[in-house]
Amino acid sequence: MFFYSPNFIVFMIALLIPYFIFKRQRLFLLAAANALFYAAHPEGFIVLFLGMCLLTFGIVHLMTRPRWRWLFWVGIIANVLNLVLFKYTLFALDNLKLVGFQTAWTDSFAESIVLPLGISFYTFEFISYLVDVRRGDSKPTRSFFKFWVFVSMFPHLIAGPIMRGDELFPQLDKLPERRISWSDMKYGVYLFTLGIIKKLVIADQLSPIVKEYFDKGSALTGTESWIASYTFSFFIYNDFSAYTDMAIGLGIMLGVRFADNFKSPYLSGDPSEFWRRWHITLSRWIRDYVYIGLGGNRKGAVRTYLNLFGAMLVSGLWHGAMWTYVAWGGIHGLLQVVHRMSLGLNRISWIAAVRKSRLYRVIAVFVFFHIITWTWVFFHAPSIEMALDMTWKMLHAHADNVVAHPTFLLIVGLFAIHVAEFLLRKYEGAVGRAWRFVPFPLRSAVYLAIVLALIYYSKGDKYEFIYFQF
Repeated sequence: MFFYSPNFIVFMIALLIPYFIFKRQRLFLLAAANALFYAAHPEGFIVLFLGMCLLTFGIVHLMTRPRWRWLFWVGIIANVLNLVLFKYTLFALDNLKLVGFQTAWTDSFAESIVLPLGISFYTFEFISYLVDVRRGDSKPTRSFFKFWVFVSMFPHLIAGPIMRGDELFPQLDKLPERRISWSDMKYGVYLFTLGIIKKLVIADQLSPIVKEYFDKGSALTGTESWIASYTFSFFIYNDFSAYTDMAIGLGIMLGVRFADNFKSPYLSGDPSEFWRRWHITLSRWIRDYVYIGLGGNRKGAVRTYLNLFGAMLVSGLWHGAMWTYVAWGGIHGLLQVVHRMSLGLNRISWIAAVRKSRLYRVIAVFVFFHIITWTWVFFHAPSIEMALDMTWKMLHAHADNVVAHPTFLLIVGLFAIHVAEFLLRKYEGAVGRAWRFVPFPLRSAVYLAIVLALIYYSKGDKYEFIYFQF
């Protein structure tokens, strides 16, 4: 059920009407809506989802007792195995074939495996909840309805943001008394509309272009490899951040605020800043539960570098069961290590001064954007061989040919839109106040133009959000 499909609009209206009338029943309405939304997707495996939800809920309450603390590991192992079974079994079987292990049973078993919708996201939420309760960072809720709503909130269920108990439970506690103002509704609609525009007008228009280039495989030239990676960079950002914008907008309409997940990542000047701007909730999950769990920076420089590299490998493998994702995570791990090493140069006063200058900032953003653009080749290429082939060709491409390519102007325009979005989100309060002074007929004309444009673009081919596959 696409967020912008007629079915979803009807679903949302049917929920909002009783949601505002029966405030005391909001939690039960959300619980039912979440179940209905997930059940509407045949690949959702709602029985499995409910089973893991009941298992985790039960373990959390039992493990708080001194004699049952060991159940914490049962909960962790059960959730990890559930994810591994559905997401990584095919990967393991494919690699076993490479060493000659293949039977009719393994082939039949492989064909029967289907990846449940949103399993990576809800598994991480289950694990974080178990760990947070064990650490004392979050108190276990006694209401299964509340726990179900926490983990299954339909706006963010399939592709995040990845929420934590201490972020969402306090909001759910106050939900029956929460006053959702007209300003909240307008802001929610604004974010939802912004997401639809990014999805329909940008991401879905870039999708066939990306496919056309990557389908060429080894026939790609160096110039085309750069264009392919540029277009994919803006496709994946606009596609994924569109989902997040719509999810946050829907949450605001329901009286719930989800965590931000993107902050104009292509304006980053280094690897650390990029991961503070890109898929923020996954980045902090990896930091808090993998990097810090491995020891963080508490055991010396070498161990810190290994922990950084290992954490980014986990991030890469989380995205998918392919060696290209592992390589992508490994590259980002190396980038993190090199950046961490380079921070020692800040002890030299003139280097520290240069790094604080505006000119350095502009150069750093320009250079790092191209590094990130190159890393997406490993993320999207169907094989390591193709990614390496594209990398070799990109290294030998002539900048003049890239700039002269007809699609390059589109790339420049997309980066300009990225900057414009950054400015809009940074100053959206001031922009909103200024917008009120625009004459009503002109504002109405702009709203009508947006609606007509979205209707026009919605008639074209529709593509699932790319992060649905993760």
